Amino acid sequence: MGLSPKGFFGGLTLRSWSRPALNKARTIWLVLLFLCILPCAEAASISGEVKFTGPLPNHPQIQVTKDQDYCGLTLPNEIYIIGSGRGLKNVVVYIDHPLHTPTPSREDKENLLDNRACSLVPRVMAMRWGERLVVRNNDPKLHIVHSYAEKRTVFNLSLPFRGQRMEITQKIKKPALLQINCDTHGWMRAYIHVFGHPFFAVTDERGSFSIPNIPAGKHTVKAWHEEAGVRSVEVTMPEEGEVRVYFEFGIGASP
Repeated sequence: MGLSPKGFFGGLTLRSWSRPALNKARTIWLVLLFLCILPCAEAASISGEVKFTGPLPNHPQIQVTKDQDYCGLTLPNEIYIIGSGRGLKNVVVYIDHPLHTPTPSREDKENLLDNRACSLVPRVMAMRWGERLVVRNNDPKLHIVHSYAEKRTVFNLSLPFRGQRMEITQKIKKPALLQINCDTHGWMRAYIHVFGHPFFAVTDERGSFSIPNIPAGKHTVKAWHEEAGVRSVEVTMPEEGEVRVYFEFGIGASP
């Protein structure tokens, strides 16, 4: 790696150092060496793009049926959010059943699901099991946030007041795909992918994604869209470097 006490400390020989300075220098060098080795051991990454192909979807705007004084008469349909280059937003890309998970989940990381302008924001979220999940009402209307995993209730929250927050981390007992509805506003919907590992990402407005620190070896990479379904590809990851992966979606049946 090109690191040595001589090279790092400007060519001074270790014999010319006093014992306290020598011990300090050795400690600094070992720490730097350790910090370099750790990320290099799993430095490979997967990045790429998800594109929409074929005729563009023709989903009409959502007709608001309740609280029109605040929510308005219509809301944009966000099932397909397609950028100018046909990049597809809100696709969850992930490693399916990785061989090992090198880092623990971050219990201090907060993931926020917001009730905002009579929509659930973000519409698609991905988090790791063990991270915090907080639901907030940012509207002056009652929202009843109801979550399902395989049609079974995970949590059901009543949020009548603007600014009200509730943490529901303890309700999520295992990794799952959660569908979120509002029982008082039937058009409100979101999805939360809860993973047991850190190898996932959600595409941005350009359809781009990046997943760092992938272990070397063969993996199945999957891409999920709420209506268009699931695509998968097999990849072989090197010890370091970048592997580019591309997915295409069109209008299809729900997964």
